[in-house]
Amino acid sequence: MTKLCFQALPRSAFTTLQKRVFPIYFQGQSLLLLLTAITFPAHSLISLVQQKGDWIPFAIAGVTAVLNLVMYGPRTQKAMIDRTHQGNVFAF
Repeated sequence: MTKLCFQALPRSAFTTLQKRVFPIYFQGQSLLLLLTAITFPAHSLISLVQQKGDWIPFAIAGVTAVLNLVMYGPRTQKAMIDRTHQGNVFAF
């Protein structure tokens, strides 16, 4: 979808779309991970913690979700805004 939008939309519209869509994706990633962990079969979170093979993928997904929300999402937004401002400086 990103490639198609980049090709079809003007740069300012594409940047606006990206700024609004990606935070929702990152929040959805975190929410769905939490929902999956809470509804894990058998005995919910208790059975998830007991089996190492079950909780390791959740831990990895949790770390990436937190990094997306806290670090990569804001940095990406800032880079897009900075790039937009650079484009305006050099436009005649």
